[in-house]
Amino acid sequence: MRHLNEQRVTGHGALRRWHKPVLRFQLRSAKGLRMSLAVLTAVALGATACSSTPATKTAPTSSAVNIGFAGLLSGSVAELGETGVNGIKMAISDINAHGGLLGKKVNLEVANGAGSPSTSLSEVRNMVLNDHIVADFGAVSSASGAAEESFTSTHQVPFFAAIDNNVSLMTTHYNKWSFQLVPNTYMEPRAVAYYVHKLYGSRHIRVATITPNYSFGLSDVTQFLAGLKEYHVNFTVVTQQTPALGEPNFDPYIVALLAAHPDFVFSGQYGGDLVTLTKQALSYGLLSKVRFAALYGRDQLKALGAADPERGAIGFDRAPFWATTMAPSASWISSYHTRYGEWPAEWAILEYTAVQTWAYAVKKAGTFDSAKVVSELPGATVPTIRGPITIRACDHQALVPEYVGVISSHVDPKYGFPIYSKTVTVPASKIIDPCGYRP
Repeated sequence: MRHLNEQRVTGHGALRRWHKPVLRFQLRSAKGLRMSLAVLTAVALGATACSSTPATKTAPTSSAVNIGFAGLLSGSVAELGETGVNGIKMAISDINAHGGLLGKKVNLEVANGAGSPSTSLSEVRNMVLNDHIVADFGAVSSASGAAEESFTSTHQVPFFAAIDNNVSLMTTHYNKWSFQLVPNTYMEPRAVAYYVHKLYGSRHIRVATITPNYSFGLSDVTQFLAGLKEYHVNFTVVTQQTPALGEPNFDPYIVALLAAHPDFVFSGQYGGDLVTLTKQALSYGLLSKVRFAALYGRDQLKALGAADPERGAIGFDRAPFWATTMAPSASWISSYHTRYGEWPAEWAILEYTAVQTWAYAVKKAGTFDSAKVVSELPGATVPTIRGPITIRACDHQALVPEYVGVISSHVDPKYGFPIYSKTVTVPASKIIDPCGYRP
């Protein structure tokens, strides 16, 4: 019997329990403590998911089905996973409130992948083989996502990347079971390059980069520089800095950036690392001396908004809730705010969209059978809270835009933090990798 309560993961992996009538949320850490979200009615609470049929091909023949998420839920970038889980939780709550999916309740199995590919793989293996999940909603780190994607494809479980966005997930590691609902690392940095082209025109500029030293960051820089060339920007690279993910001291990297005298700095740092970098850069006056562009989303704007240190910096975002195109409806934003007491981060929006995409395919297929579900998505246009999203048939990449803008000079009175001004929506058609591309 599942208890009627919900438990929440904090940034340090601790648990806080709320007594809510229909939700249960438990943590499974890297050491084996389980975390699952079962959104069940009182009638469904006595049922358990069990079947001799492998869940990788068809769902257990019970009154509920399980889906999974094994993302980074601790450390300096934990808010990506935490808010992503919020989006999944809200999506399945909405599904279950309307009778479930094909008459079944949807449950969520969640684990802390801890930013480790081996840990994420272990957790997803357990979800597939023991929890019989019928869909995996990715990781946070793209390296962890690649590990999960390899295993889920072998076991024919649909994989949806909504936060992990390395272009290799749908190119080098392409398989029929995987889909990407987020601008990838070919698209996102090219959107910034497109913005730089519009900003500087034919003027020669000195460019520097600082990005985490792993697949996501290195791919980001490669594609940003390739995008500058593609848009005929006249530039010289003066320095490239690659701190480790979770680096607590950016001082030597900031000093190196300043010594190179760049005009424009492209940063692939994100999450809490970006907040740390920004705060430390302020003491050196870096942001007042260069045009600095980074993945400033809701969490970073909120963390830095009180002192407004990043105003005038350039932000780029995959799904800002305030965007004028492909943004959730005002009613959805209000519902999220009521439920969680905060405005939605892009990660929540992207994961909610991913669940909608999976549910759309299940309904179209009329079954949870994996092969039939994944066959419904290539080339399909899926209705979502962000508007209709087309899944490209050749590689299962969603045709979604990236947003770039200058961080406002004032705190928005409604949201309590500055948002982008003069936001440019860069459509997928201008930045997407060609079919058959291999990094």
